[in-house]
Amino acid sequence: MNVKSVMSASDYFKAMQQGKDARATKDQSRLASIRNILMLGKKLRADEMDYLQRHDPNLYGQAMSFSMERQAYEDALQHSRSKADANYYNTFKLMQIAGQLKHGGSEELLMRTNAIQEAHREFMRSSKYASLRG
Repeated sequence: MNVKSVMSASDYFKAMQQGKDARATKDQSRLASIRNILMLGKKLRADEMDYLQRHDPNLYGQAMSFSMERQAYEDALQHSRSKADANYYNTFKLMQIAGQLKHGGSEELLMRTNAIQEAHREFMRSSKYASLRG
């Protein structure tokens, strides 16, 4: 005798909802993790950028903006003639960001600030920085 397990419709829908809830929790956790990486000023990997593009287009736009700003800052640091120039440019960039505080968006500005600071720390550890004159 062959007996099949039969699930009631309400049990089926409960199971489906639990699956949706688990996926939503996982999505929220991944988004929070990516947001935390941005808050620390770190660069996002390509898979993280792809995930943002699909799941949070607004944050993806911000992340792209941070990435481009950071790249421009890193390029400018590479053209520094002295350590003082590099430090001056860092101060100038941070003052530029601070000047935008009156327009709101403090979380975004914190992410931008941390990205610039992280790029500056990386540059200071580089051989290029070590080779600059005092």
